[in-house]
Amino acid sequence: MRSHPKLILTLVKKDFQIDWRQKHPFTAILLYVVSTIFTVYMSFNALINSAVWNALYWIILLFIATMALGRSFLQEERRQLYYYFTVPPGVLILSKLIYSFLNLLLLGVLGLVVYTILMGYPSFSMGLFFLNFINGVLGLSIAFTLIASLAVRTQQKGNMIAVLGFPVILPTLLLAVRNSKSIVQGAVWSEINSNSLVLLAVNVIILSLTLILFPYSWKS
Repeated sequence: MRSHPKLILTLVKKDFQIDWRQKHPFTAILLYVVSTIFTVYMSFNALINSAVWNALYWIILLFIATMALGRSFLQEERRQLYYYFTVPPGVLILSKLIYSFLNLLLLGVLGLVVYTILMGYPSFSMGLFFLNFINGVLGLSIAFTLIASLAVRTQQKGNMIAVLGFPVILPTLLLAVRNSKSIVQGAVWSEINSNSLVLLAVNVIILSLTLILFPYSWKS
């Protein structure tokens, strides 16, 4: 068997190749993102301020995460027996986490570009905003990957993602939105560093729970 880093890279590459060949899921999500942003632009453009600008973007990002990452384990149901004998559970979940993070990061950046073109953006530190954005995307991708891995074991997958998702993503979302709001209103690093460290700690806790729980749920 190949070493774990190479195996993780192979599985991440496989997920992106499947998305590229199918095209429909990614294209549908991208169309959803653009249409949602355009609807926001038509509805709020005359009323926008920095706090509203920030809140609307994170709402859009949450919808993107729900659509893009909720299906991350659906395609693996037919391969579960194969993975059971060939891939360690830790390797499989790490590959899914990396794929989910890169996927959501790509969609989030594309959404942010379209959002700023249509809505403009307040005067703030884009570097600091992007740092918090990456931290928030990391937390959302870990949380939704954990939820998807548990929901796929049930009969009501869509409902379970919604039910399990809210309490898991709430700490990450609240901290990321709070930091982002402060940034777009002109905050500097010294004013948000404590919240950023807490957000990173929450991400580490959820990641640890994912790595601990997944082997039991996957092999049950």
